[in-house]
Formats: sequence, C-alpha cells, structure tokens
Amino acid sequence: MTDAFIDKPEDKADGWQTLVAAVLLGIAATLTALSAWQAALTDGDALQGYTQSNAALSESNFFYQQGNQVLAADQALFTQFATASQTDPDLAGYLQTLMRPELQEALAWWSEQPEDGAQTPFEDVEGNPYVIADFGEGERFAAESAEAYDVGSTADETGDKFELATVLLALTLFFGGIATLFRRAALTHVLLGIGVITLVAGIIQVSTAFAA
Repeated sequence: MTDAFIDKPEDKADGWQTLVAAVLLGIAATLTALSAWQAALTDGDALQGYTQSNAALSESNFFYQQGNQVLAADQALFTQFATASQTDPDLAGYLQTLMRPELQEALAWWSEQPEDGAQTPFEDVEGNPYVIADFGEGERFAAESAEAYDVGSTADETGDKFELATVLLALTLFFGGIATLFRRAALTHVLLGIGVITLVAGIIQVSTAFAA
C-alpha cells in the first residue's frame, strides 16, 4: 500500500495522464465557478419571486376580507330595508339612501325581476349590477401571487439544477486532482475516467439548467 503513491512531488505521472488531468481540472474549475454563480443568481430570483408572491397574497387576503365586510354590511342593510318596506315605507326610503350606489342599482334591478327570478339583489346571475370592487382587487392580487410563485418556483428548480452541476463538477475536480498521485497506471486511468464521466454529466446538467 505504501508504494501506491509517488515518493516525491516531482515524480510526475505519464505526460498524457497529466495533460488529461490538467484539462479536466481547468474545464471543471471554470464550469464550477459559472455554475455556482448561476445558482446564486437563480436562488436570488426564486427568493424574490416567493417574496412577491407572499406580498401579493397578503394584499389579496386583505381585499377579500374587506369585500366580505362590505357584503355583510350590504346584506344587513338590505334585510332592514326589506323588513321596513312592509311596515314603514318612510324608514325603508331612508335606509335606501344609506345604500352604496352599487347596492342601489342592484336593488332597482331586483325590484324589476319576475317572481320566479332572483330572490335577493346579491345573487350572482347575469344582468345583476351588484359588484364589490374589493373582490375584483382580491382576484387581481391572487393572480399576481400565483404568477410570482410560478416565477419563483421555476427559478428555484433551475437553481437546483445548477447546484447539482456544481456537485458533479466538484467531483471532477476531486478525481482529476488525485488521479496522477498514484503509481499504478490502472488506478490513474480509472480515476481519470470517473473524472471524465462526472465532467460530461456536469456539462449536460449545466446545459439543461441554461435551457430551462
């Protein structure tokens, strides 16, 4: 076992083996730096995408919550109006003045419906002018959140590919670096072969990541 390594640093392996190892190390070192740099960039893009997604989702939840409060208030006011219209027309008229313009329009539309038509001004049917702008904003921010999440997720997956390429290229550096330290040519050949395999795998992984 003690004679497996060369005795002195100046006892170099065969010329072609040293050349192959040098080429492996040079290519692997360059691609490792490139892959690590790209991984850092895509990880940053992923973080930014996730952050924007969370921010948009918070805005969406805020508008949906606010819209639900508006809907509850409109429904309560309409219930009071419907009750007062049977017993106190003056009160019903006053309550109508307190309604939002959107609810007043929906009430006018509802009053013209046939008996088998909409039961309340809040039914989601064609022609009903009742809207709550907050729900529209909530939907818009929800769409922005989903889009930003997809961007972040794609960047995250691309970053994972670059990170895997970095690992493969690091293995190339390892095998290429120790290959020429052994006296036994067969062992050197095996290590250089493994280095070539990991280098090719790393190049393929980098190419796949750039194509993503």
